[in-house]
Amino acid sequence: MKRFLALLLAAGLVLGVASAASVLTAAAWSATYLTVSGGEPERVLACLPLEKGTPFYLEFINSIYLAPVREIFEYEPSEGICLVKVESPSAGVFEYYGLIPDRPGIALLHRPVREFRLRTHDYEHHRLVVGEKSLRLKGLVPDGEPLLVRVRTDDN
Repeated sequence: MKRFLALLLAAGLVLGVASAASVLTAAAWSATYLTVSGGEPERVLACLPLEKGTPFYLEFINSIYLAPVREIFEYEPSEGICLVKVESPSAGVFEYYGLIPDRPGIALLHRPVREFRLRTHDYEHHRLVVGEKSLRLKGLVPDGEPLLVRVRTDDN
């Protein structure tokens, strides 16, 4: 009887380890990343882990108004990337975007963009912030060449 209980316990431990491994495998398979692509031929230049519902930011200096801008995005699997907030101390930036701020310096919105392309004469002041990670865009491609920002999952 003791031997039978020991075998059951061992089998339960093996099943428990197998279950934990399958959960970890499922978590690994459902990974989501924010990727930055560019160059000729186009290739992934940076890949940052992205958790569902976690906002991420594009920060830059607007080249017309020379004002700092923060575009805040969220990823929703059904819609892709959505622009949810724009922050800037410049009223001109909001006019350029066609937005009316909800309060000084902040406009809330929900604009699905799926993915977005950046092109600027100088990426010096451009960076992506995802969670605790910050990615400076200067040097990923030569200034003036486009960068494509999109979400990738293990499914696509």
